[in-house]
Amino acid sequence: MAQYVLIIDDTPETARLLQIHLEQHGYLTSIAHRGSDALAIVRDGFNGLVILDLNLPDYQELNLFNELRRENTSLPIIIITAHGTTDMAIEAIRLGAYDFLTKSESFLERIPVSAKNAFAQLELHSKLAQLSSELRSQHQFSQLVTTSDKMKPIFELLTHAVDSRITVLIMGESGTGKELVARALHYNGARNASPFIPVDCAGIPDSLMESELFGFEKGAFTGANRMKRGKFELADRGTLFLDEIGEIPMMLQPKLLRALEERSIERLGGTEPIALDVRLVCATNRDLTAEVAAGRFREDLFYRLNVFPIRLPPLRERLGDVPLLAAHFLERATKEEGKDITGIEPNAMAILQAYDYPGNIRELSNIISHASVMASGSNIRADDLPAWMHRTHAKSTYSGDLRNLIAGHVQVKEDIPKLGDAELWLIERAISTCDGNLKEAATLLGISRATIYRRVSNLRGMQR
Repeated sequence: MAQYVLIIDDTPETARLLQIHLEQHGYLTSIAHRGSDALAIVRDGFNGLVILDLNLPDYQELNLFNELRRENTSLPIIIITAHGTTDMAIEAIRLGAYDFLTKSESFLERIPVSAKNAFAQLELHSKLAQLSSELRSQHQFSQLVTTSDKMKPIFELLTHAVDSRITVLIMGESGTGKELVARALHYNGARNASPFIPVDCAGIPDSLMESELFGFEKGAFTGANRMKRGKFELADRGTLFLDEIGEIPMMLQPKLLRALEERSIERLGGTEPIALDVRLVCATNRDLTAEVAAGRFREDLFYRLNVFPIRLPPLRERLGDVPLLAAHFLERATKEEGKDITGIEPNAMAILQAYDYPGNIRELSNIISHASVMASGSNIRADDLPAWMHRTHAKSTYSGDLRNLIAGHVQVKEDIPKLGDAELWLIERAISTCDGNLKEAATLLGISRATIYRRVSNLRGMQR
């Protein structure tokens, strides 16, 4: 890819010398002798490296540098001057200059090296900007796949909260997508260019929780041989997501409450408060009201967190979303597996829609991943689903059909069969359906193979 350099110097000889030297290293160059001409080039969409002489006819010292930074903050700028001072160099670097070079004997040798490093930084900024854009698109509210009426009021709540600093508490069973909602709140809001810092409170030992959240000073405890910033500081100007907030130990809850109320923290072993601008989003699968009543969660902290509550329904309460979610997960899984799977067969979808998903959306995602690995054709078939889903589906549908069958045929006392006869017929029918595979028949009946032998022998003996 072509790399462009804009040389801004009012001395034609110096500008031309720089141009020849840089073009020998493969750069495409243009020259501006006045600051106004350089600004016009940048405003016209210039994207590359700027080499700037500080003393121009229309701009002096760092004035043009500041103008260029206002036009495009991602432009790497190398400042060159014949009369540089240490103070001026420090100030330029503080304001964001990539490098500061004086026009000495080694000046031309240093320029290509500095230019190469500057373009590496520009490429990194470009990749970060692209990644940030991809993250925002991945976490748009439109990515929260649903057609359920139960989810519509939740989306309305989210749109109100997206640009607010208000603390949000997301409640719901494990696997309902609480972190997905938290990320959507962050990446759809004004803080999307700043960090989203997730913390799994259930995965951090109580003894490490304080230092993990608030950081520590050097010497705060044995082994603290350096200062460490905690998750609160890392999330400054962004969002801190505390997943499973109900797992926060009681001893730490007062410090968390104080951090929320004062919008500042103190590192472990520190004495000075550190002001922060952090948006807090919490999630829990516990009933925090019950936790408060049981004395395991502070009431004042609960009310501070429960300012803007959002409750996510379990998947079993929105089974109409299963086809849409399954298609979404299938598209993702086929990309990961490199397969060309276009859909899910109706009998497989019937099994998926009949299941109650105790693991919620996460469980459905795992099931589709399993099926995509097993699939050998262009569609997911029933046989591609986990075997236990077939047994669960068979039991749920068969029990309903059996009730209807019994209700339809047993109308009077004389229709009631002997229990032994019914049991023997069911066992024999299961064995026949499984093509004589006793192990499979026993599994479907919920008994052992030895029990099948014993029951059949006893029941036939009773018939004689």
